[in-house]
Amino acid sequence: MPKNQPKKNTISQKSQLPNQLIIAHIFLLLYSVSCLVPLFNAMDYDAPQWLYMSLLNIISLIFIFKNNSFFQAFNLEKKAKLYMGLLTGFFTIGCLSMITAINVSESLVHLSRFVNIVVAFFCVFTFVKKDPKLFFNFACKVSIFIVSFYGFRAIEYFFGYSDMIRSLEFVNGLRSGFSSINIYTAFLVIQLPLLIYGFLYFTKIWKYASGVAALIGIIALLFVGSRTAMLSLSFIFLSSLGFLLFGIIKKKDAVSIKKETIILAITPLLAIFLVLNVNRVDKGSMNSLSDILNPKNLDFYKGRSLAQNTVSTKEKMMPINVTVKKKSNLSSGRFSLWALAFRNFKKSPVLGVGYGNYKAVGKREHYQNFSNNKGAFANPRRAHNDFLEKLAETGIFGFLFYVALFVMPLLWFIGLMRKEKEYEIKWMYFAIFLVSAAYTLDALLNFPLERPPVQFYFILMVSFIIAFAGKEKKKEAAVQNKKLTYAAFGALFLFSLASTASNYAILSAYQLQRNLRTDLMGKTLFTDQKLRNDFENVKQQWTNYPQLSYVGTVNNVFLANYAIKAKRYDEALEILDKSKSYNTDALLVKAFKAEIYLNVKDNIDSAKYYSEQVFDIYPAFKTNYYMLKKIYAKQRDTASLIRAMHRYSKYNPRDLNEWKTKANTIYEFTKDSDLMLKVLDTGIAYNTYSEKLIDAKKEVLGKLNFKSFLSKKEVKAKHQEAYDFFAKQQYGKARIVFEEILKTNPRDFLSIQNIGIIDLVNKNYEAAIKNLARVIKARAFKDGKAEYSRGYCYEQLGQLEKAKEDYRASRAKKYPQAMALAPSKYE
Repeated sequence: MPKNQPKKNTISQKSQLPNQLIIAHIFLLLYSVSCLVPLFNAMDYDAPQWLYMSLLNIISLIFIFKNNSFFQAFNLEKKAKLYMGLLTGFFTIGCLSMITAINVSESLVHLSRFVNIVVAFFCVFTFVKKDPKLFFNFACKVSIFIVSFYGFRAIEYFFGYSDMIRSLEFVNGLRSGFSSINIYTAFLVIQLPLLIYGFLYFTKIWKYASGVAALIGIIALLFVGSRTAMLSLSFIFLSSLGFLLFGIIKKKDAVSIKKETIILAITPLLAIFLVLNVNRVDKGSMNSLSDILNPKNLDFYKGRSLAQNTVSTKEKMMPINVTVKKKSNLSSGRFSLWALAFRNFKKSPVLGVGYGNYKAVGKREHYQNFSNNKGAFANPRRAHNDFLEKLAETGIFGFLFYVALFVMPLLWFIGLMRKEKEYEIKWMYFAIFLVSAAYTLDALLNFPLERPPVQFYFILMVSFIIAFAGKEKKKEAAVQNKKLTYAAFGALFLFSLASTASNYAILSAYQLQRNLRTDLMGKTLFTDQKLRNDFENVKQQWTNYPQLSYVGTVNNVFLANYAIKAKRYDEALEILDKSKSYNTDALLVKAFKAEIYLNVKDNIDSAKYYSEQVFDIYPAFKTNYYMLKKIYAKQRDTASLIRAMHRYSKYNPRDLNEWKTKANTIYEFTKDSDLMLKVLDTGIAYNTYSEKLIDAKKEVLGKLNFKSFLSKKEVKAKHQEAYDFFAKQQYGKARIVFEEILKTNPRDFLSIQNIGIIDLVNKNYEAAIKNLARVIKARAFKDGKAEYSRGYCYEQLGQLEKAKEDYRASRAKKYPQAMALAPSKYE
């Protein structure tokens, strides 16, 4: 009995944590699970997550203040004071940078978020410094659940659709619970060192749980294949194995983890083998690492399969004597974004362009190197390198403060490793370093500073480093200046309140933006299509903070859209005019002004002026490019149209449909089938094995196998044959004859018009409009029949304004049926 008594006392003592530390564990858990904050119908997860962090900071501050005698929160040791000083210094430089800011509201948005980081560091450090090892073990155990939960999402998705090939579309279909795959994978990979430590040094169930969670995380990361996360994963495992081998060889107390070392060495290899054999691209062989890191779209795989299965097809369909210089996609445009950041730093090297203002700077040079296969508008809001971004935004002094936030913890970590003798403790320090290193790698390639779930782990690791370093020194009696304590607490509390107000306003703005975007999506502005919201209602909800949307475009464009739908065009122009200075390029502002001038004001010169300005800066922006083509067609400016098509396909070579359109347009003007084939070959050279373009080329080659031209006599005979069928109401047979004519005479607009009328008779109004529009665009006939027929189709579809426009055009050409219309049809 006496021998057992001490053990009972020990167990009793370990289980009796002070209430303050128990509650501190709960707070640490709440900080850790910011990833679980729902979207709340906002545009991005960052808005509700930052609001959550600011509210949690306020509650934490109140708890710390009430228990200050226990935590001694404001009695910071030197390293903690220095780090708080660096955070405060960087924040101060950020405030000063507003002097040169392009958009002050955007600076306030991001400074309010940085306040969250400062206060969160203060609170987290206050908690963990009481017992850093206890809290470190707790953090490792929390990561077991978090990584298992989020890692299983990817495993379930990829195994659940194991028969699907690993295409880009399939990979992007994963619903990760984060705004992007990069954030999801960064969040998983930075926690792996904590799980490795748990597998090495925890006991019983926690040891096995750590190992299983680590395996789940590795498989999930490999399935998703994010290149940045793969870099961090490789660094973590190579460094871990190297440190383990060093320990086994040099340290006696590391020999006991030989078995765990072998398991860790084998685990990634088995995980890779597993992942390569799921979602195979080629059913007969496993995927390659390239398939994992650089998945292609379905169009590529279908085209490649077609070419490989038919040798003659490959020989005929692949481009001959066409050489293009394709841009490497390995950097995903990051080099361009980094160069943009450095150029803006050189423009304002002392104070930068304003904290948070990277999204507002001019991006001409980037847009000249950027392409999107959908041609959608994309404004890069981040430099994908937090260091270069802060260099551009806060100048050289802000950059030095920011770099110091990484360098000082690294120096303190090195000091800890030099002094520590026990290998297990060294491994704990090393795990902290690996988490910080993974965060730093992500900061070099992405933007973890803006993402609370990822940012928190860096705050936590720095807190551990300072807390462990502080434990080495003998503690002095804690004597706090009450006035200084109240002042410090008051400052942190007031800044947190301001941050909360800002974050709440941002969340409200993001929620309104999503509501409006959903309402406007798929709607045509200059029609009578009804929207769920009306202009007056939107104006009542409107707020001009922040002035830029979540992607950095001018927020007021949404408001202008509703003014357009309300047919208050002058008010829309006024809104856009007032907003043009909110960011440097203001491309959407100019594009919408061009649309108003083109579709309503009938001011073709102004429309051309604004549209060409946008096209000059961002030639790959598809919506504006289509508008510019329409402008050139109205002006009958063929030379400018062809030049615009060449420039667009140069800067957006992945737009497959436009290669087909360009080939057809050039043939219409030149009648040169060889030139048409060369355009398609160039498109295939840019988009290797594209099934869409190969099919288009096959269609052209098929037509060339027909007789190249029908004589006038033959065409006349064919038309007569079709009219005979038409008179007997045998519309299907008539259509077949007209289509035979078009196979060899694709510009026989009489056949095109008659096919349109057949569609009209069959009540296939949308198809009829498409064919009749080709006839009208070509100005093939002067009788007004095509305009009248298209107007009738629009009327049946309920598009009355368009119907009236066509009826008026037909009446201007004196078409008899149009002249007989009642005034209500065209006035």
